[in-house]
Amino acid sequence: MSAKTDLFERLRYLGSAIALGELVDNGIAQSEHNGRANLLRKGVGIIGFNLLEDYVKSRTIEALSTISSSGLAFDNLPEKMRTAATLNALETLNARAKIEKKSGRDWLTLIQTESQKIYSTAGHTYELSSVSLASGGSNVTASEISEILVAFGISGGWGTLKAICDAIGGGLPDLAQAYQNLADRRHSAAHVAGFKFSHTWLTSMAHEILAIAAALDIVLSAKLRMISRLPTVPAQQHDISTATNYLFLEENRGFYRETKMIGGRSRKNWHSLGAALAELKPTLVQVDRFLIVIGSDRRISDWHT
Repeated sequence: MSAKTDLFERLRYLGSAIALGELVDNGIAQSEHNGRANLLRKGVGIIGFNLLEDYVKSRTIEALSTISSSGLAFDNLPEKMRTAATLNALETLNARAKIEKKSGRDWLTLIQTESQKIYSTAGHTYELSSVSLASGGSNVTASEISEILVAFGISGGWGTLKAICDAIGGGLPDLAQAYQNLADRRHSAAHVAGFKFSHTWLTSMAHEILAIAAALDIVLSAKLRMISRLPTVPAQQHDISTATNYLFLEENRGFYRETKMIGGRSRKNWHSLGAALAELKPTLVQVDRFLIVIGSDRRISDWHT
């Protein structure tokens, strides 16, 4: 399955867990129920952020694979990517292999597989190692996401992601801070025994994960589209600001309004989301747009690249 498919399946389970009454306090007084509910909320909070971290890693690996098969010469990759695919990958591979060996897993195959990819960067065709980016530790930090963007030749860091989030109905005032809050709460839930995990944080978590994941996917997909069209042009020269264009399907009283901007004039009203997706999705690359589904709450509920 794709990184996005995995994410949506896990978000469905996350939403079901958050809706359980066992996670909601009964009043404000300390009680056995409330103590148990807080423990459960902490566990769900930890897992929720892990879903986002896993998505970042998986989507990055997919993007590395797309670059590898694009026909773009290794020398035309950004310097940060060339370093990540060689020196950083080698350092990460060494650390990962030691962990695999200590755990009794197949460390030798890991070394043989990934070292071949690192070596391949010296040739005309190459395969970028899956441990090139966001693989140095068990967690993915906000700064590592910025580094991923730089490696793909995308400038602006979290500011670029925030601009995309705003354009697609993400509804988060500060994307980088939202990610950091999720990370901090996960850390406290895992390491501070008395940490109180608010149920309000859980109810907002699923949407925050969705908005961050969508922005990252769109920015990487926009860059990869440009590289695929013009693989002889150095990756750094592709300006994604010209490639982040959208179509929207806005849910409205049982039908979906097709617009070019949220709240804009309807180009067509669709009575079936499935029918709209079946007709519009195959044309997205050709018309150089991303398709965003907006829910009845006026925020993004799905996206298609």
